[in-house]
Amino acid sequence: MSTQIVEFDRFIKTANFWYSFNGIVAYDDIYRQPGDEPKRRSVQTRLATVLRQIFSFVSLANLTWVLIIETLFVVVNFVENADFLEAARNFTFMGFVIVAIIKYLSNLKQRSRLSVLMQKLYEIYPKQSTDQRPYDLQSHLRHYRRIGFIYAFLYAFTVWAYNSLPMVNYLLLAPLLQQTVYERVLPYSCWVPFEWRDNWLYYPLYVSQALAGHEALAAYLASDLLLCAAMVQLIMHFRKLARDIQAYQAGSSCTKQDVMAQQAKRDLSFLSTAVYYHNRTLALCQLINEIFGLPVLINFISTSFVMCFLAFQFTVGVSFDDLIMLVFYMICSLVQIYMICSYGQELVTASENIGHVVYNHNWLVTDIRYKKLLIMIIERAQKPAILRATSFLNVSMGTITDLLQLSYKFYALIRTMYAR
Repeated sequence: MSTQIVEFDRFIKTANFWYSFNGIVAYDDIYRQPGDEPKRRSVQTRLATVLRQIFSFVSLANLTWVLIIETLFVVVNFVENADFLEAARNFTFMGFVIVAIIKYLSNLKQRSRLSVLMQKLYEIYPKQSTDQRPYDLQSHLRHYRRIGFIYAFLYAFTVWAYNSLPMVNYLLLAPLLQQTVYERVLPYSCWVPFEWRDNWLYYPLYVSQALAGHEALAAYLASDLLLCAAMVQLIMHFRKLARDIQAYQAGSSCTKQDVMAQQAKRDLSFLSTAVYYHNRTLALCQLINEIFGLPVLINFISTSFVMCFLAFQFTVGVSFDDLIMLVFYMICSLVQIYMICSYGQELVTASENIGHVVYNHNWLVTDIRYKKLLIMIIERAQKPAILRATSFLNVSMGTITDLLQLSYKFYALIRTMYAR
C-alpha cells in the first residue's frame, strides 16, 4: 500500500483553478488556525487583491451584457419575424449564461459559509500517512479526478469550439475556399443598437461574447467541481465510520467483573466517538445543502429546459455544424447531471450503510448502556444524508429519470405548439 500523503488541496485545486478565471477566491484560508493572528499583507498583495476584484466585477459585467443582448435578440426576433427555431437556439445559450450568473453570485453571497465548510472539512481530514490508510484516499481521489476531468474537458471543448468556429471560418476557411463574399457572424445571436457586420465593431463584440462564454464555463465548472469535492469528503468519512464499526469487536466473553467493566468502558468510549463523528458528518451535509441547494436546483431546472430545446432543434432541423455542437452540448448536460446525481446516490448509500453495520456488528454480548446508545445512531441513520436541491428535490440516480421525463414533457409541448 502506498505511503504517499494525499494533501487536502488535491481534491479542491481543480475547482480553485476554474474560480481563478473569474477572479474569485471562493473561501478564506483554510490552513489558518482560529488562534493565529492575521498576517500583515504587503502592498503587492493588497494591490493584487484590488486588481482581482476589479477583474471579477468586469467579468460579471461582461457576462450580464452578453445575456442582455441575447435576450434582446429573442424579443426583437419574436416581434419582427417570429422565428421560433432561432429563438430556441438562443434560449439554450441564455439558460447556460443565467445559471452561470446565479452560481457566480451565489459563490459571492455564500463565501462566509463556504469558508466555514472548507475549514471543517479540513479539520476532520486525515493529514498523516498512517491516518489516511483506512480512508482509501487514493481511490476516492482517482475516481473524483477522472469524472471531473471528463466533465471539464467536454464542457471546455464544446464552449471553446463554439466560440472559435465563426472566426476560424472567417479567417481560414473562407480564404482557403476563395470565397469573395463571406458574412461575418458571431458565436451567439444578439441584437445591439449599432451595425457591426462591416466595420471594426465586429471584433470587440466577438471578443466580448467569447470571453463571456469562457466566464460562464468557469463559473459552471468551479461550482460543480467544488460541490462534488465536498461530497467526496462526506462519502469518504461515512465509509470510514462504517468500516470502523464493522471491524470493532465489542463485548467480552470473559466473566470476570473487572474485565467486563473495562471492556464496557472501552465500548462506550468507542461508540460515543462514533456517534459524535456521525453527527458531525451529518452537520456538514446540512451545511452543503444550505450552500449549494439553490444553485443545484437552478442547475437541474435549466438542464431540463436546455435538453428540451436541444431536442426540439434536432427534430426541426439544423445545419451540420450546429448539429455537431448541439450534440456535444447535450452530452455535456448529461455528464453534468450524471456526475452530481451519482455522488448524491453514493452519499445516500454510504450514510444508510451506517445503520446496517451498527445492527450487524457484535452487539449481543455488550453492556446494556452500549445497546441503548446503539439505538441513537441506528435511529439517526434511518434518515440518510441526502444532497437536497432546496426542499423541492432530493438528488440521487432517480433524479436523472425525473429530469429526462420533465424534459420530454416540455419538448412535446413546444413541438405541438410549433406544429400549430
